[in-house]
Amino acid sequence: MASPAAPVLPSHVKTVLVTGAGGFVGQRLLSSLLSLYPSITVVATDMRPPPIPSRLSVSVKAEERVVSLAADLGDPISIATLFEGRKVDLVFALHGIMSGGSEADFELGYRVNVDSHLALLKYTTKHHKDERQGAPLPIYIYISGLAVYGGPACEPKADVNGDDTPLYPETSYGVAKAITELYVYDYTRKNYVDGRIMRLPTVAIRAGAPSSAASSFISGLIREPLQGKRSECPVANGLDDPNLDEIPVYLSRVKTIIHNILFSSTVPAASFPAHSRCVNIPGVSTTTRGILDALVEVGGPDALKLVDFKKDEKVLAIMAHWPGSFRNEAALALGFHRDDVVTGFADAVRDFKAELEEAK
Repeated sequence: MASPAAPVLPSHVKTVLVTGAGGFVGQRLLSSLLSLYPSITVVATDMRPPPIPSRLSVSVKAEERVVSLAADLGDPISIATLFEGRKVDLVFALHGIMSGGSEADFELGYRVNVDSHLALLKYTTKHHKDERQGAPLPIYIYISGLAVYGGPACEPKADVNGDDTPLYPETSYGVAKAITELYVYDYTRKNYVDGRIMRLPTVAIRAGAPSSAASSFISGLIREPLQGKRSECPVANGLDDPNLDEIPVYLSRVKTIIHNILFSSTVPAASFPAHSRCVNIPGVSTTTRGILDALVEVGGPDALKLVDFKKDEKVLAIMAHWPGSFRNEAALALGFHRDDVVTGFADAVRDFKAELEEAK
């Protein structure tokens, strides 16, 4: 399947703020912003000053176009440093503590996944009133997740229609995401920001170190073996375990995720229904068996020998509330892109292998 054309940012967007820019998705988004849009300046922030992504062309002139700052996003004074002397037109709010980390540290999860987002919304509103009078509302992209769903309509075998399925999150991470979604919606309803809420499927394949997300093993089953390292499968105790076939996972390629995050800023506000700014980003479904099959297809049978099987009941308990698939009609009608439903995960594995070879 051919890659979609790069989204065209709204013409008024000159300065973009990316929070969580030191993370995996943040770094990929930062790379795309710099490569695709030579006229914009990017303010990148995280707990530490985010690095400028590697392997950018010299012609991108990244050092001249990136302001990299550390900030405590729970502190309005710290947030102010991100906006000082600038007129921020577009915010990508990516920062957060992942699902496993949120369960392990309840208070920290809420401080990061709720309180800091509310503080950033408040300051973005203030910034527009003080510095951007007469300009279009700042576009505010909040990166949420499918963990906002749960309950009897969202078991692994479900095919969820996001438009008519209530939010019954069953983890602290999901609850925090749902709370912040409502904040973004209400700030949009009040005409303070032009908010868009993007619920991401699992991102595959994530490079770098494993995260605290319960879904981290999905990338880990590919990432480590393709680099000659051992990986652990928390879903099953062996290749004959039925869990490998019975618990579907819903995911999307990295490049498709980044395209859709960028595209979300280009959708006209009038295209969203009055009652919602939420979009379930399109994904494709596979199983852990499908992940292992793709590993063998791309990495060969020896790669499978690097996988250790050890059930983790904590991971399985979280997966019990992951719907196996979602209806994509609404997102596709808005113009969002979806991976090939047959080859999507194998394509993601091939993408990752190609990146490894390029890095040699």
